[in-house]
Amino acid sequence: MNKEELKEFLVERGYEEVIVFENPDYADACIGISSDDRAVYSYDKMIQHLMVTDDMTMEEAIEFIDYNTIRALPYMGDKGPVVVYDFGEDML
Repeated sequence: MNKEELKEFLVERGYEEVIVFENPDYADACIGISSDDRAVYSYDKMIQHLMVTDDMTMEEAIEFIDYNTIRALPYMGDKGPVVVYDFGEDML
């Protein structure tokens, strides 16, 4: 799924006001919508997205996301995306 497909999917379900990541779009890392209508992304899937689409190592992807994406979230407003950190198999 790409950004345009994600936006179309959201509009079809009545979420036309949801703010999604644009560049990179991380569309395949979007895992849902929060109770306050914010796009929810998996941090782990964001890493995988950059490793596949941009041929980054895991360390490069983490550094990129932490510096360029996570730091930008406060500037996206109250309806900006939410990034969740998976506990992983250790917690199960």
